[in-house]
Amino acid sequence: MNAQDPTPRTTYVYEPCADENGRQDVLAPRPASLDGKVIGLLNNTKDLVEVLLDEVQDLLQKDFPRAQFRHFRKESVSGAAADLLEELATCDAVVTAVGD
Repeated sequence: MNAQDPTPRTTYVYEPCADENGRQDVLAPRPASLDGKVIGLLNNTKDLVEVLLDEVQDLLQKDFPRAQFRHFRKESVSGAAADLLEELATCDAVVTAVGD
């Protein structure tokens, strides 16, 4: 309300919370070990993600010396192309990261 327009106004405030869906997503099966497995490292195109994924590879390589690594790069930070998803599906495990 103001001096020029004495009509009361309604202000709506929305709470940006969603209801819990109650459904529990099932986790993907985990291999017993990463030794001898193919591990995909997915670059999401954010700054410094290469540095982070290189460090992850170094750490994993120490614990799992027989692991093989494949590097992938998304075209942009959003979504992934169908052909990239098919290539990632050939890996036993995939690590992705957000840089910056």
